[in-house]
Amino acid sequence: MRIILALWIALLGVGAAQAEPPHYDVAARFDPAGILDADVTITLSEAQAEKAFLLSQRFTLRPMALPKGVTMTVEPSDTPMPALNKYVFRFARPDAAPVKLRFRYAGPILTENDSGNKPLRPEGYELFIDHMWFPVGADVQTRFTVDATIDGLAADLVVVAQGEVTRTPTGVRIKRDFIDIDLPMVAMRGLERAEAHGVEFYSRDLSTRLSGWYVKHAEGAARYFEAMYGPLPRKVRMAQVWRERSMGYARTAYTVLSEAGRNTADVTEVSPARYVAHEVGHAWWMLASPLTDDFWLVESAAEYMSMRYVEHAFGAEELAKNIAAKREATVKAGPVMGHGRPDRLQLYGKGPLLLVDLEHRIGRPAMDRLMIAMAKEPVHTTSIFLGHLTRIAGADAARAFETALHT
Repeated sequence: MRIILALWIALLGVGAAQAEPPHYDVAARFDPAGILDADVTITLSEAQAEKAFLLSQRFTLRPMALPKGVTMTVEPSDTPMPALNKYVFRFARPDAAPVKLRFRYAGPILTENDSGNKPLRPEGYELFIDHMWFPVGADVQTRFTVDATIDGLAADLVVVAQGEVTRTPTGVRIKRDFIDIDLPMVAMRGLERAEAHGVEFYSRDLSTRLSGWYVKHAEGAARYFEAMYGPLPRKVRMAQVWRERSMGYARTAYTVLSEAGRNTADVTEVSPARYVAHEVGHAWWMLASPLTDDFWLVESAAEYMSMRYVEHAFGAEELAKNIAAKREATVKAGPVMGHGRPDRLQLYGKGPLLLVDLEHRIGRPAMDRLMIAMAKEPVHTTSIFLGHLTRIAGADAARAFETALHT
């Protein structure tokens, strides 16, 4: 489970209109040794009886002054990753909103459970939800707005983050008025900036062919998907970083890519094109729960759309190669649904192939109507997808696809 969060994606700013989302006020400071000192106030506007948060055990929490009528218990947790503390707050008056919960804590930013992606490296910082460095909703789906002031960042660090980013002599201010499950940030030396349609791209060397391919196909994928779904909700800030592990992740209007593993002489253009198209596709495919088997609607759908882009940009022969490789790799993949969250092979191999097979069954025009209708939904579940499929292509097609998901 350690790398799951890095592949999870943030949810778009759609949700219940009846209540304001939680808001985080973050004041954090890093010292040269990598010690984080943080003061986080979470304002809960929605009435509820209980709310839980997760924070890494490597941080020492100062005593909390709880609001009147609020009690708290603490217990260790190894879900969704090891060495966490779970803080459970119970409210005597669930209707007494808003409620402010203040976390003050300190400890090392580095963690043993970093999935091969150290938050502090010689070139700077890369922070995201995997590092459990801020109080994360225990459902790992708590979406919040944020105002953050982060100090202790050297003047030569280039900061890439969501929302309004204002560099200060000693740090950065981040104001994000749209909701997300994460507070991700890259602050690294030597990053250069390029801009294209739909994307701001940051890399330590914009002249490499890999950087060029990422920019070219981020723009190409954005235009291709916009022709189907409409304008990108927000321009995507994209940072290409060097790290031990080759992986990427997407949040709302924010993507981090890796140089590692994709910058060798034998890498062809189609591979980074498909990769970056997948991440851009998450602008529309971001809403299914990462804790359930509905998660195929995040990763399998984004992968299917990246395959569509490959066909558009490189032709049917390249798509056929990708389909053949996925079919060979997924012979023993097992069912996509029926056992909890799908594994990597099911998400990125079998799930997209099922969507390709569905397209062949119902035809591309019907498939496009299905994907467009689903992308407009504020919540993504398999039952909603099957409902749209039934309406567009009939009950038989929906039953056959549901059976395939469980086979």
